Amino acid sequence: MDRTRIAPYLGALGSLVLAVVLSAPYVLINTQPQLLADYYGAGPLGVTGAIFLATLGVVIFLSSVRGRADPELVAGIMLVVGVAIFGLTVLWAVSIDSTLLFSFPSDAAWIESHRWLSLAASAVVAAAAAAYAAAVY
Repeated sequence: MDRTRIAPYLGALGSLVLAVVLSAPYVLINTQPQLLADYYGAGPLGVTGAIFLATLGVVIFLSSVRGRADPELVAGIMLVVGVAIFGLTVLWAVSIDSTLLFSFPSDAAWIESHRWLSLAASAVVAAAAAAYAAAVY
């Protein structure tokens, strides 16, 4: 298994999945705008920065695969970005108040497990970045 070839694709896919998963409440719940604002802004930093970094992560990971950027540079950048995404997501996930979660309508009961799914997806991005950095250095 060639980690220098597989890790950036896994990282790009993980970043894309994370961006989609984190954006899902915004797209699927359109009856409670203030609850959504509180949900995304939970904790000291919120999670919107992680969505932005995950979207950038797709482009950065694939820039190395396409030969547009130096693999060592991309690995270093994505290691830092991956850890930042994971840290932001952990901070956000543990800061969400249960009262806020249970305030959503009953048809959005899936929101209770959304933060943990987001956390798992962010761990994939960080792990792919670490694997890619280990492979190119």
